[in-house]
Parts: sequence; structure tokens; C-alpha cells
Amino acid sequence: MTTTSYAQNFEDVILWRALGHIPKGTYVDVGAQHPVVDSVSKAFYERGWRGVHVEPVPAYAALLRQDRPDETVLQVALSDHAGVLDLNVIAGTGLSTGVKAYANTHSSEHGFATEVVQVPMLPMSTALASLNGQQVHWLKIDVEGFEEQVLRGWDSKALRPWIIVIEATIPLSEELNYAGADSLLIDAGYHFVYFDGLNRFYTASEHADLADKLKLPPNVFDNAELSGTASSLWCRGLISRHQQAQETLMEGHQQAIAALMEGHQEAQATLMEEMAALRERIADVEMQLHCAVSREEQSQARAAAFAEQAAQAEARTALVETQLEVVRQQGEAIMSSTSWRITAPLRLAGKFAPRLGSAIRDGRLTSGLKRRVKTLLRTTIKALAHYPALRRMAAGGVALVPPLAQRLRAIATTPSTAPLKNEVQGVHALPARLSPDASVLFRQLMRQQERMEGT
Repeated sequence: MTTTSYAQNFEDVILWRALGHIPKGTYVDVGAQHPVVDSVSKAFYERGWRGVHVEPVPAYAALLRQDRPDETVLQVALSDHAGVLDLNVIAGTGLSTGVKAYANTHSSEHGFATEVVQVPMLPMSTALASLNGQQVHWLKIDVEGFEEQVLRGWDSKALRPWIIVIEATIPLSEELNYAGADSLLIDAGYHFVYFDGLNRFYTASEHADLADKLKLPPNVFDNAELSGTASSLWCRGLISRHQQAQETLMEGHQQAIAALMEGHQEAQATLMEEMAALRERIADVEMQLHCAVSREEQSQARAAAFAEQAAQAEARTALVETQLEVVRQQGEAIMSSTSWRITAPLRLAGKFAPRLGSAIRDGRLTSGLKRRVKTLLRTTIKALAHYPALRRMAAGGVALVPPLAQRLRAIATTPSTAPLKNEVQGVHALPARLSPDASVLFRQLMRQQERMEGT
């Protein structure tokens, strides 16, 4: 796996080469400073390791607690005795120191502003007593010239880190300054292994097998990459190029954003116009819909009225049909009754009474009856002419009714005044227009009448 280096001089790369086979180790970082920038522990933290940070500068201690909430942060200074340390704080750097001479040099030669802050001070044996007897895989001490004092407060028998890394030069200088610390470490049973130009690496005698892993500087086989957060020159060029690339990218982004904004404004204007037109169309459609709904409501109202009228008409029709059925039943009952049959002639007379009265007033009834009687008598005489027996019976009957006999004579004599062709003694002559049968019947009727008159 690729190792990301956050340390200022690849200390984490060398340590990982020797200890990377341990899945979850423990470390102690004295003078931890920032949780990311120039951090030796960050690469290990990302791989699941946990440890203790000792950082007296208040600002950095707060950052460590924020970034590493699951680790221990001791906001104290370590020395060979307990007390209060006047710490010369140079804000924003890793140069804060308990050595007044170094602080003055930083101020006079490099222009750094310093601030003296009083911080608690404890021996290492007291501050790290909770780790006594536990496996601590590495200990790093970077306290800007105060390293020897820190080691003098250490109990090397109670706390024995596998590897100790200690800064070995005067701050901001290549001048070596490690003699006192080196003597203390050798006396504690540690062996010097490697110097990287800034730090000296030591291994405990019981872990001398790690020495071979620590003797080589960082190289291509470590499969490491720079985080880009270190304050050293190793990363400044990278950071500078990254910033330039980022600025170029941002400039391109700004131009692209400007173009997009311009296009967006034009598109927005077009969209607003289209939206206005769309709203007008929607308003027209809504108006048309409203009119259609109104017409539909009117149609429904008319349909409802028609339906109500149809229902009323249907009800009236049903009522009329019911009444007609009742009348029909009553009529059938009346027509089948005896009284209806008895009064039939009266109804007939009542039907023709108006016409009969009018005929009487106009004299049409008398003349009409006369014509019909004449016609009836002629027809009767003609029919009787063929039946002698009926003629005799008819003649006898006529003789019994003198008015009828007179009427027959009138019928025989009235239409014609011509002289009689035949004279029969004792019998009236017959009119010439009568048929032979009628003449015979007429003679018989006349004789019968004369006999009745003689008697």
C-alpha cells in the first residue's frame, strides 16, 4: 500500500518501513505541534494506530483534540522536574521553545515575534505513567533544544519504546546538538542506528532486529507519496505548483462560470418570455375551459329540466293511461249491463234527434217519408206480383186499411193524366205505366176495397 508522508523530513516513512507490519501500534509524540502539518503520527493514525500527544502550546493542543478526539493530548511541557515553564511561543510555527537563547535568535535573526506563556511542567516519568509496562512502538522528541531535559525526566526501565527518534540539531540550523541526549540513551540500553540530517534514530537493545529497517533513507521502494502539507522545502515547490494550477483552474472556472452566467441570463430571458407566452396560453385555455364548463353546466341544467319534464309527462301519461283503463273498464261494465241494452233505442234517437227536428222544421221529413213510402210500396207491389198467394193476402190487408188503399190509388193516378187504355166494367182503369203484375195486384186491391165499401 502507498504511504502518505506528512512529516517534514520523512520520519514517518522510515518508521513505517520498520513497524508497518504491526496492525495497531502505540506511539508517543512529544512536541506534536499540528495534527497534520509536519505530523509524524498522522500516517500511523490513518492506519489505525493510537497514542499520546504532548503539546504545551495552547493553540496546537486545541487542534490536536479537535482532530484526534479518540487520543490523549497532554497540554504540558516535559523536563527533569515538575514546575512551571516560561514557554516562548512563536505563533504559527513549530519553533516554540523553552530555551530563551533560541527564542532571542529567532527574533533577532529571523524576525519572529515571540510570546512568553507559562505552562505546567512535569517529568516524563510522571506525565506518561499510564503507559508504564505497555508496548510503546515509537517515541518522538522534538522540543526545540530541550530534548536533554526531557530525557532526564524519563524512567527508561518503566517505559521502553522500541524506537526513539530525537531531534539532533540546533533549531533552524545544521549545527549538531545531541551529545547529552545520546549519552542518556546509550546508558538506557539504546543503540544509535540512523541520522537523517535532522533526527537520530535509536533502537532498544531488545529490538535490535529493527536496525536494518532504519539504516536506509527514504527511497522508491518505500512506495510513499508527499501529502503536500509539510512546511519544509520538500513540499513548498509542490504546494506552489499546486496553488498555481489551482489558480489557473479557478480562473478557467471563473471564465466558464461567467460564460455560463451570461448564457444562463440569456436563457433565463428567453425562458421568461416563453413563460409569459405560456401563461397567456394557459389563461386562454382556462377561459375556454371555464366557458366550456359553463356551457356544460347549462346543458346539464337543461338536460335536468328536460328530464324533469319528461318524468312529469311520463307521470301524466301513466295517470291518463290509468284513468283510461278505469274508464274502459267502467265502459265495458256499462255496455255489458242490461240497462245499456234497453236504452240503446233512446241513445240512437238522441243521436238523430237534432237532425230529425231540423228535417221536421224544413219539411224534409214529410217529403222524404213520402218518397220512401212510395218507393217501398212500389217495391212491394212489384214483389207481390210474382206470388199470387201473397197478392191476395196483401190485398186483404190493404182493404183493412182505407188510408193505405187511398194512398195506393194516389200512387197509381198521380204521376200520369193520360186516358185509360182499357175499361173494365165496375173496376177503375189502371194507369198505363204499371207493369202487368202490378196491374193485376192493383185490380185485386181495388176489388177488395169495393167489396168492403159495399158491405
